[in-house]
Amino acid sequence: MTKTSMRRPRASASGVPVARRLATACCLALLAVQAQAQQASDQTRSADTQDQATTLDSVKVTGIRAAIANAVEKKNEATSIVETISAEDLGKLPDVSIADSLSRLPGLATQRVDGRAQVINIRGMSEQFAGTLLNGREQVSTGDSRGVEFDQYPSELINAVTVYKTPDAALIGQGLSGTVDLQTIRPLDLSERRVVFGGQGEYNSLGDLSDDGKSRGYRASASYVDQFADDTFGVALGIARLNSPFQEQHYKSWWWADLDRVDWDGPYQAGRPLNAIALQGDEAWIKSRDLQRDGVMAVFEFKPNDQFHSILDLYYSKFDQDEVMHGTMWSNASDFVGENGLGTSYTNAQTTDKDGYPVVTSGTLNNVQPIVRNDSNQRQDKLFSVGWNNAFKLGERSTFTADLSYSRAKRNQSALELYAGRLDGQSIDFDLMTTPGYSQFALPDMADAGAVYLWDPQHYNHDGRLEYSRQKDTIKAGRFNFSHDLDNEVIRSVDVGVNLNKRTKEKSADVFFAFLPGETPTLVDPSLLQSPVSLDFTGMGNVLAFNPWALLDPYYDVVLSESNDDQRKDFVVEEKVNTFYVRANIDMDLTDRIRVRGNAGMQYITTDQSSTGFNASNTSVITPLTNGAQYSDFLPSANLIFDFGEGWLIRASAAKVMMRPPINYLSADAGAGVATTGPEAGLWSGSGGNPTLEPYRANAFDLSFEKYFGEGSYVGLALFRKNLQTYIYRQNLQWDFSGYTPDPDAPTPISNIGTFNTWANGTGGYMRGAELSTALSGSLLGDWLDGWGTQLNVSYTESSIDPDPNDDSAGTDTIPGLSKVVANATVYYEKHGFSARLSQRYRDGYRGEYSALFGQRQYRNTLSERTLDFQLSYAFPEGSALAGLTLIGQVNNLTDEPFRTEVSESTGTGLFFPEEYTKYGRQYLLGFRYEL
Repeated sequence: MTKTSMRRPRASASGVPVARRLATACCLALLAVQAQAQQASDQTRSADTQDQATTLDSVKVTGIRAAIANAVEKKNEATSIVETISAEDLGKLPDVSIADSLSRLPGLATQRVDGRAQVINIRGMSEQFAGTLLNGREQVSTGDSRGVEFDQYPSELINAVTVYKTPDAALIGQGLSGTVDLQTIRPLDLSERRVVFGGQGEYNSLGDLSDDGKSRGYRASASYVDQFADDTFGVALGIARLNSPFQEQHYKSWWWADLDRVDWDGPYQAGRPLNAIALQGDEAWIKSRDLQRDGVMAVFEFKPNDQFHSILDLYYSKFDQDEVMHGTMWSNASDFVGENGLGTSYTNAQTTDKDGYPVVTSGTLNNVQPIVRNDSNQRQDKLFSVGWNNAFKLGERSTFTADLSYSRAKRNQSALELYAGRLDGQSIDFDLMTTPGYSQFALPDMADAGAVYLWDPQHYNHDGRLEYSRQKDTIKAGRFNFSHDLDNEVIRSVDVGVNLNKRTKEKSADVFFAFLPGETPTLVDPSLLQSPVSLDFTGMGNVLAFNPWALLDPYYDVVLSESNDDQRKDFVVEEKVNTFYVRANIDMDLTDRIRVRGNAGMQYITTDQSSTGFNASNTSVITPLTNGAQYSDFLPSANLIFDFGEGWLIRASAAKVMMRPPINYLSADAGAGVATTGPEAGLWSGSGGNPTLEPYRANAFDLSFEKYFGEGSYVGLALFRKNLQTYIYRQNLQWDFSGYTPDPDAPTPISNIGTFNTWANGTGGYMRGAELSTALSGSLLGDWLDGWGTQLNVSYTESSIDPDPNDDSAGTDTIPGLSKVVANATVYYEKHGFSARLSQRYRDGYRGEYSALFGQRQYRNTLSERTLDFQLSYAFPEGSALAGLTLIGQVNNLTDEPFRTEVSESTGTGLFFPEEYTKYGRQYLLGFRYEL
């Protein structure tokens, strides 16, 4: 994908979005491709045939081409607007993770977290707006809200994925942006036994960055599928293990400001040019992560006759992450007090002009006390899902289905940080970049074991911090469906059903402070030190490195010490959601040449939600709170496909959709109290979560033009619009504080009504966009291109929603996850056993939502990125001594694409400056797959 093709579309002079021009161009492209594909006319069909897709299994293909052909056929046959991923066989999805595979679909993008694809954004909306299912059942999350972390699901155990971009009345657990349904294999769909196992060695190009990091890992998997008792009973078993190293070279500038533009309380920084914008803090570190994931899948299928069909699905995964960090950071704000009570100052400060503003970019910063951080972050996630589906045929036309399921996720996490540093103020030479990259600094030796002490250089009032956090998410659900075939030329069948769902999410945390006895700076015993860690990528040299757990007991007193914010992290949210639905399945001849199929129906959803948390107004008054709400939604939907024959389809969809609020927004936590002085004396005020929140609600409209031709080839143009009736953002509300306990020394409240700052439903807006996608086989253009093929897609999305209308600061006017341009390009060759695939993903800059300090959530302006992956394999032919063996090599993040963010200048200039710049290295994998 060339750089030119990635340019962001702009509005024309008449105000018509370029997206509309793109739609016109796409229609012309469809006609051009149709002209080139007329040689495939043997694939056409008569108007009265009921086949809705070109038959793709008439020619035996394997590998990438087979997977694409299966996916295209499923897309063609679907009664909704969908995108699909289909493995040719169990364990043969082409990417390392499900998130990587999903991010190649039109309108989807991945958000990288810690160097790996983890969550999925659909059509410009963050993971919080998407529903995630496993075999059609809603899934829990190991995160603190609803967004599912897809790296918990091994690609080796997933056989297919369907992404529903439009609602379906019989689809449970739908999202507002879309719904992702992960699917495991059905053993009776196969006609023979399959035994497959494989393995890959893994290497990270950054190497061993520290004594407690590693650069090598592995992946291993095995699966068994078989049928018994005359193909009436089937078993599928799979296991996958991942042991993967992830490395990180990280730099971040904290914030930039012209402190002369504000009323600043601290001392003036001598030597800083007047009205110059200056960097106010920095950090650099290396991180090493050891990820270990064990996944197990089991499917038992029983179909003794046409009247009874039973499937039991089980999935379990355990994900362990051991992360270590060694680095340094400092504040150079003017109010920071350094050695002998003197503030920081500049020597030889030089400025660079940036859009008319002087920016300090080089010089020496004096009297700074850098802190050396050694951190350990350990996390264990456990996922378990079980579902039992039983279908009973009632006569010739009716089927009753009962589906029971249980899904549970547990996370236990510890985060330990210990501090060290030199005892006196230091001078730091610096050379800063005003564009993304590693700025350069010259520090004193921060690895000198005789000069770097354990102590509190940045005056945090403790010498270390330890937090234990726990959370548990469970869903218990039962679904009952009745289907009946009709003798009707329009409505062929109807589905009527109910899904009963109870979800409970619990979260708690304990915070401890570590103190040196007598608060006396202490040198570390050299026998407990590791080799110094290099930060030369920023010019900072080496820093002192040690295992913080090895020092905690010998050197520190550990005391439970929780602030109000820590107390408010504990909460329970419970939701009881009942979904009643009816769907009519349509298949009719509209004219002699146009056939219409699809569905229309509605869902009626009742929700009863509640939360228990704590009001922590000060450390002496901690009172439990319980609050909640009840509401209902009527959600009609219609999906119609107009089939014009010869592979031409038009899909149209209209629906009302909703998405319940992020679970962490529903917490009943609060910091509320009664004012003791001033004009507000006797009045309640506070802030916290809102258990009475109602959902995001929207009206959705979709239109898709598609042309299918040849073997696994198509071109499609999709247009969509969502009109959000409400969006959730923080507001000041009139709040009833009945049941809240005031502080003992507070006056008697004048009234129980006061002001509360919390999440609330507010003004909405539109989301709209266009998606152009294609899968093309080279053989369409001639036999000389047989074996070659490509998949291409590009999408443009825009929104009128302001997610922070009460915040006038720059950089907060786009909703999380919105990249205006998302594009993917894959070129592959597969023939004579050889297979090669080169894929690039691109997404425009966006506002990402990430975990921040002490487990809080934070929005950050994330810059555009391109990631390039390469895969090469060779399958030994049938009849050879090594038949069934495939050798595989992969390189992920081939160009070592950095993760980049930017931050707005803090005093209102409207300028943006570099924030984070992190590299994760290339990931090399080499291994095999063997099928018996």
